[in-house]
Amino acid sequence: MDDALWIIGIVVGLIVVVAILAVALRGMRPKLPEPQVFTPTAATPRSAPASSASAPTSGLTPDVVAEIDRLVGAGHKIHAIKLYRDHTGVGLKEAKDRVEHWSASTTAPHLAAVSNATAVHSAITPSALTPSTVRASLPASVASEIDALIARDSRIGAIKLLREQTGLGLKESKLLIDAWAPHRS
Repeated sequence: MDDALWIIGIVVGLIVVVAILAVALRGMRPKLPEPQVFTPTAATPRSAPASSASAPTSGLTPDVVAEIDRLVGAGHKIHAIKLYRDHTGVGLKEAKDRVEHWSASTTAPHLAAVSNATAVHSAITPSALTPSTVRASLPASVASEIDALIARDSRIGAIKLLREQTGLGLKESKLLIDAWAPHRS
């Protein structure tokens, strides 16, 4: 009878050890990531926005929202984060989180949110990319600035500006700037 108690004790002990190991291994199992939801937190402004007199309390005017849309659409998230911080005064982490979750459909329901990048790509087919068609799709101030950069023989600056405004690639922008001639009005 003494041997039967020992065997029962060993079996019960093994069952307890297996149960503990099962619970421990279940706790180590990878879990599905929880969905990320952006929730802004209150922050004190680090500096006042440049146009705080005419801007709403958030600092995001339709023009600023449109510019952030354009930057995010063109893949320039760092510039978009900087612009968002400059106009809202939030910290880097909050601005980064906000720009990471930026989408034109949820953040900019107004017409000013349409970026130049989408206008150029949707209105001009790749075969119709000529300096005159791209110039016509740009704001007059941008076209004038490109003219001035080319006149100063600053083609790299002109290419950069054209890429920022249109979302075109480096090759297309360089070819357009090489063919661009300052237009006098």
